[in-house]
Amino acid sequence: MRGTARGRTAWERYAWVAGILFVVALAAEIVVALGVNLTQNDSAAKIANGLHAHETRLTVIACLSVVYAVMFVIYLSALHNLLRGDSDRTRALGSLVLVGGVLFVTLHGVSDIGITGLVAAKLASYGAQHDPGLSYTLYLTTFALESVGDVFGSLFAFATGALVLRSGVLPRWLGWVSILAGSMLFLQGFGLGGVIASFGLVLDLIGFLLLLVFVLASSVILLTRKSAAPDTAGAIT
Repeated sequence: MRGTARGRTAWERYAWVAGILFVVALAAEIVVALGVNLTQNDSAAKIANGLHAHETRLTVIACLSVVYAVMFVIYLSALHNLLRGDSDRTRALGSLVLVGGVLFVTLHGVSDIGITGLVAAKLASYGAQHDPGLSYTLYLTTFALESVGDVFGSLFAFATGALVLRSGVLPRWLGWVSILAGSMLFLQGFGLGGVIASFGLVLDLIGFLLLLVFVLASSVILLTRKSAAPDTAGAIT
């Protein structure tokens, strides 16, 4: 039993480190993406030429996204185990945490890894030279997929916030941050992340930033809490 408990604690520490790495990789991906300097309101020709000019950046984005996608799933598994309870209500909320989180990261991964990587490797040069509409369509598709992913991410954020407030395993302010993030991520869907209306992009950015704050703060708090706990298992006889 002592070995099992110690192994579980070690796994949890790795999971909270994964949460920190998720935020770091995603922040790095955002910084790299800013250099592309394109918006969904640009013309097809400008988007096609811009993607072709920044093929290397697109490849870096796809590679960083591989890291953040895997790290989030590891973090999610530990967070789900931490928050799920024994009552019907907490089990239902725990399921929403898991399902919402998986759909959130899957759709972001399809956009940032699949489509962005495909454009960087094969389609950016073709689109610029032969068919700007192809690059334009794929570029806007990334916005649409990430917006849909964030709608499901709102389920993750709402359920996580409710469980944090109910369980007290994290500071209450983090629960409210998560619920606020869920509200923003849900409402942005009506603007499709900026494709339909510009308010969607604004709300999406706010919600996403709040979600990153929650993941980073919760990971640091839980990692510090586990690390600070003395390992007295070896002294028990």
